[in-house]
Amino acid sequence: MWRSLLLSAALFCGCKHSGGEEPELKKPEVKVAVVAEEKISPRTTVAGVLAPLPGKDVKVGALVPGRVDRIFVAEGDAVKVGQPLAHVEAEPLRQNVSQAAAQRDQAVAALQNARTRLDRAERLFKDGISAKQEVDDARAGLVAAESAVRSAQATGGIAGVQLDRATLRAPIAGVVAAILVPAGQPVDGNGTPVIEVADTQILNLRAPVSASLVGDVSVGQRAELEVEGVGTVGGEVEAIAPLVDPTTNTVVVRIRIPNAAGKLRGGMFARGAILGAPHPALAVPRTALLPGDGGTATSVAVVDGEGVVSHRGLTLGVEAGDRIEVKRGLVAGERVIVAGGYALPDGTKVDVTK
Repeated sequence: MWRSLLLSAALFCGCKHSGGEEPELKKPEVKVAVVAEEKISPRTTVAGVLAPLPGKDVKVGALVPGRVDRIFVAEGDAVKVGQPLAHVEAEPLRQNVSQAAAQRDQAVAALQNARTRLDRAERLFKDGISAKQEVDDARAGLVAAESAVRSAQATGGIAGVQLDRATLRAPIAGVVAAILVPAGQPVDGNGTPVIEVADTQILNLRAPVSASLVGDVSVGQRAELEVEGVGTVGGEVEAIAPLVDPTTNTVVVRIRIPNAAGKLRGGMFARGAILGAPHPALAVPRTALLPGDGGTATSVAVVDGEGVVSHRGLTLGVEAGDRIEVKRGLVAGERVIVAGGYALPDGTKVDVTK
């Protein structure tokens, strides 16, 4: 009986041991990159809309009221400084010029009569025939006649300027960008824009750059931009705004882009980077960065020698293609996860694959 009990107990213990083993869980597999110092060629990302230089996009307005009776150019035409662009109906202005000319002629004739009258009065006074008062009156008449001539000349000048303003001329050399008022439409003479002329030989790109990165940008740096339908074009940093926009924490950088071939157009969207001088620095692949609060990627998952994961916040520097400079948070030789590390909590053990 004791033998039966011992055998039963042994069998029971053996069955309990066999069924109680729990299988070991498979560890997540990740790919890593080793942090090392390398040559970083900074690329400060920029994007914006191409536009003519300040003062090189002009809307030519009508300064006299009337009806636009002629348009001399078409959109896309190249124009020179002073070239006629459009004309406002000018018949009333011509009448004003003719009237002013007649008034001037009358004033000149009256001036000649006043001089003759003064000469006669002075001779008669010298001969003792007339009184001194007559000479004074004649001299006053001459002064009034001279004033009338000047007034008529001024009126004629104003009328001539107004007549000349009836012809709208190009203030700059460039290309006709738009016809804003078609022939036959009236204008009020208060500077109503009629034709837009733009000089696109050189274009501007105004791009906001993060205040944390603008210190790496300087005037004269080269820029590479991609423009849809055109391809890669080069530019140069021409100016950096002295103030930070507090609402966006960005600084506007102005990039100058030559366009002698005329392939670029104002209003085209351009995206690219300002190229900085290469310098040694620690860097990690862009794929190693993990999104944080607000969508900003400033942390990585680090794998230690035991295969344990921990997360590390970084201070980042400039971008260089698919590499990001690390200013603080990592040291050379550490391993960062570049694939398979999303949502792994601290302390997770992982297998590193090639």
